[in-house]
Amino acid sequence: MRADLSGCELYTNAYPCPMCLGAIISANIKACYYGNTAEDAKNIGFRDNFIYHFLDNGLQDKNTLNLEQHDRDTTIKAFDNFKDDSTHTIY
Repeated sequence: MRADLSGCELYTNAYPCPMCLGAIISANIKACYYGNTAEDAKNIGFRDNFIYHFLDNGLQDKNTLNLEQHDRDTTIKAFDNFKDDSTHTIY
């Protein structure tokens, strides 16, 4: 079962990295308090800025990631099977 942390608050030492940010949003956490900035993290060697830039620019920078949809007519079948399975679990 997917974690639902609605009503929880998160305190962290730095601005969430993109992966953590996705997990925070997915868990329905609506408040996150941080100390250090993304720029502070960059200054000690973290490389998250290019990901934030990629997101800010609509996922269009092919030098960062060539993100293309292919074969939906084939892959959607797995989603349909999952949806129809009454024992499925959403994570």
